[in-house]
Amino acid sequence: MSRESITNFAGQYRDPDDYIYLLVDGQAECALHHPLSVPSLIESLGASAVTRVLRPDLSHTPEICPALIQLAAPGEEVAPHYLELSTDYAEWDLGYNQRYICGWLASKQPLEVIASHIATRCETTASEDGWPSPWFEPLRLELLVGAMGPQAGDLLGAIRVWLFPVSWEEGYNQIRSTNYFPDSELPQLVRETQQLAPAIRRFLGVWRDAVKNPPVFAPWGWTGKSVLPPQAGVHGFRLIRDARRLGLKDSRDLIALSLHQVFYHPDLPQHPDIQKAISQARAGGGDLLSHFTKYTPNDWKRIFAELPRAEDYS
Repeated sequence: MSRESITNFAGQYRDPDDYIYLLVDGQAECALHHPLSVPSLIESLGASAVTRVLRPDLSHTPEICPALIQLAAPGEEVAPHYLELSTDYAEWDLGYNQRYICGWLASKQPLEVIASHIATRCETTASEDGWPSPWFEPLRLELLVGAMGPQAGDLLGAIRVWLFPVSWEEGYNQIRSTNYFPDSELPQLVRETQQLAPAIRRFLGVWRDAVKNPPVFAPWGWTGKSVLPPQAGVHGFRLIRDARRLGLKDSRDLIALSLHQVFYHPDLPQHPDIQKAISQARAGGGDLLSHFTKYTPNDWKRIFAELPRAEDYS
């Protein structure tokens, strides 16, 4: 989905009686002088057009909670300036750990109703350990779509359409409301994605950096036009999940194994040399990256040649 999907958001996705909203993350970076900072938006649009989404884990510090901004009420035109600015910002912060632009929303319900709904769903999507999930973050939305497919729209309620930035390129995906309420107990896969989201986010950041300066021998290194392969977040989830199932717990080990899989071979853990390194790391005999740095390019060529052919990262 191209940037034109955002700049033409109102015309493409809006019903006549829809409000148009922008959601930004209070924990992400945005300079105070920037026109999309919350203080700047309050000054330009008025205090009544901005409200905080009081996520359950941060409701005691509303200034770092997400902010929901009403860009237009029913019957009002959306100023293209805000759509263009937010699109530019979403492309600029692609490589950041915490993304500021969480998405563009269309709904028939007013500001406070939608803000309350987003906050409530943090409990609905709680991770495996029961901790509320900031499900509105772009990567987490991407993982929810990967886990639930169109049923992710069950979470939207009165939010008819939600466009959000994706992790692998300067592009966007959408979720449409199904007008159904989700089951009280979401599938374990959904909760697992939310539990692993922080590790997946760190892995994607390391992967983006490594693509800029890949190893000399990198038969599986990404060379496409986008920053990372399509569905990079979902690939990251499967790699991190599988690394955990091998008994690795330290996030550095999870990321090291996953990173080497996306450069050398998806089935790397099947090789006896790698299995030995994983066993040593699992037993506390040094971190996995330290083991891997001992391998020469010829070692990696041998390991690659001894593994079966693979079709995908996960």
